[in-house]
Amino acid sequence: MAIPVIRGRIPEQWEGEYKEFHQYNSGKADADAKIVGGTAEEPWLEVIKAYEPAAFPAVARLFADQTLRSKIKGTVMDVGAGTCILSAKLSQLPEVDTVYPIDLSENFLTTTGARILTHLGADTSKITFVASDFNAIPLPTASVDAAFIFAAIHHSLSPIKTLQEVARIVKPDGTIFILENPKSVIGIRAARRACFALSAENTEIAYTLGELEYVILNANIGTCDVRLWDVLSRPGPRRWIRTLVRAIGLEHVILNPPNYLFIITRRP
Repeated sequence: MAIPVIRGRIPEQWEGEYKEFHQYNSGKADADAKIVGGTAEEPWLEVIKAYEPAAFPAVARLFADQTLRSKIKGTVMDVGAGTCILSAKLSQLPEVDTVYPIDLSENFLTTTGARILTHLGADTSKITFVASDFNAIPLPTASVDAAFIFAAIHHSLSPIKTLQEVARIVKPDGTIFILENPKSVIGIRAARRACFALSAENTEIAYTLGELEYVILNANIGTCDVRLWDVLSRPGPRRWIRTLVRAIGLEHVILNPPNYLFIITRRP
């Protein structure tokens, strides 16, 4: 049975977000994924392993935290769902009834996304795709219990507007989970040059930890709890150096920080 699709607004060709839409809708992203290589049957799993190694362990850690897990229930949405790996995991939770994976390209969601949902054993009866701009999501106000923006807010050209649109859909006292991998303060210029080099085909914006906190603060959508979400292991000397730098409060300044989880409780 095909997964149903709710269609919203798609970027016009003259808009900045269009290049990201075209990259995935045209099939070029799938072609690029196959170039990465590896032994996995699903090429996108090799991409995640190579470029987002914290993705699976970050989700596992979230689900293992019983206090945070209790906030994941009922209807949830995965904003910037991409390959839908998070949506697959959310659909497997018995407390979750409905999952909305949201992304720009209907073609990518219904082909690659659907394939990976099946590959990961998702409960597709709970899933409805939403093909839409992140700033005009076609879901009712206060209709969702929890929202996830995992490794996606840096793809928005107007992140404050995106956060406010997501918050519109989340119920009062509901939760918005944001996972991001900020860049170091001393390395931010180099990171931005690298992101800009990708800008012909993708929307990539580099943020420091402080800048991410500032964006969330200015969205003014609720109270925010910021947690270090370091799920990657490192060899001895690197681990010791990072532990020392973290202890003196300079990790986010001089080293590439690990992931951070921002937990926003929606203002009533």
